[in-house]
Amino acid sequence: MIRVAILDDEPKSIRSLVYELEKFSNQVTIVAQYGQVEEALLHLKDEKVDCLFLDIEMPGMDGFGFLEKLAQRTFEVVFVTAYSEYAIQAIRERAFDYLLKPVDGEDLDRVLKKLKTKKGLESESGKVLLNTDQELHLIDPGEISFCESEGSYSWVISKSGTRILVSKNLKHLESILPDQQFFRIHHSYLVNVQRINLLDKTHSNVILDSGEILPLSRLRKKRFLETLKSTLKKGL
Repeated sequence: MIRVAILDDEPKSIRSLVYELEKFSNQVTIVAQYGQVEEALLHLKDEKVDCLFLDIEMPGMDGFGFLEKLAQRTFEVVFVTAYSEYAIQAIRERAFDYLLKPVDGEDLDRVLKKLKTKKGLESESGKVLLNTDQELHLIDPGEISFCESEGSYSWVISKSGTRILVSKNLKHLESILPDQQFFRIHHSYLVNVQRINLLDKTHSNVILDSGEILPLSRLRKKRFLETLKSTLKKGL
């Protein structure tokens, strides 16, 4: 599932894009809609988003200025504009793609297919793509035990104990791994809930089937318990 957010100062434009995106509800989840730049800057850093559909012409700060404020973003950006002359500049600004208003369903379908490919969701094997500085790994999410932050990099640890240092931060891994299977238990750890054997509520730790003991953030504890119960009910 592709998690998207929308930033546009025109409510009518947001409604129009939402209408088109809802036609792809089996592929897309709209997690946030912003009508003001300041609101988006405040909340986007905490949202788990794969792609932001971003208007260019906005009062106070245009889309390009907005991107300058988010130099460390972990999501893709698709510009949505009524002005075709912005297209070349959008590409130069390293936007993932652009759409012209009013958004055409076929154009949106094309962009979503590109996003799915980038996210690794179209692989028939269900594997995800993990980049290291020298290699590209294709890994079944079920083979991953947990992921550990290493600054702007992350360690991916498999069930067998193999450790891969990937050139992406933990937030990026959180965005490409299945929501129903992986949970961010701590700012430094993302865990496969299928690998959990024991939850030590007294010491706020989780113990994996490999014997690894990982810290559980107290701020995330309640939501984690809810997610764990929901996951077990689904039989994962």
